[in-house]
Amino acid sequence: MRVVICPGMGCDTTSNWYQWFRGEMKQRKYVTECVLRDFPDQPKCRESKWIPFLLDDIGVDRNTVVVGHSSGAACAMRLLESDKVDGPLRGAILVAAAHTDLGDEWEAQSEYFNRPWDWAKMKIGADFIHLFHGTDDHLIPVREARHIAEMMDNNNFQYSELPGKGHFFYPWQELLDVMDQRFGADV
Repeated sequence: MRVVICPGMGCDTTSNWYQWFRGEMKQRKYVTECVLRDFPDQPKCRESKWIPFLLDDIGVDRNTVVVGHSSGAACAMRLLESDKVDGPLRGAILVAAAHTDLGDEWEAQSEYFNRPWDWAKMKIGADFIHLFHGTDDHLIPVREARHIAEMMDNNNFQYSELPGKGHFFYPWQELLDVMDQRFGADV
């Protein structure tokens, strides 16, 4: 199974918890590769650049779990809607996701929020979808995640609202726990 990390706006391979997570995934027998690359078009993070980068440069398929953080979570959500992926992804982990641009000019320019979400398509875009959000996120209010969780409610969807957590700039154990419980059992 491949894991692909989709970073947040203005982030690179050295940002936040990304290197820690890649190191942890490389130790898991159920992970064959963990992709952590600088994405193009930073800090704009436009969908028109990132989705083709995921599809054509990195490559995603039925054996891929996409882990998206912040703007990377919005990218993962649009990927879940895409007809360009051959079958559903193995999984999607959404971290600090939003469903609106929150009135932020940069987020509005990212293209992810310029049309309605296709929640029905997203639900079937991966075999398993997990959303993490912190109650103390100062960038994306928890109401955004609660709305996503309400719209994504399905037997393949789980939502973890973590009290006292912010925008997930640092490693957190629950991410590893979900990966191990969901995908480690397949080994």
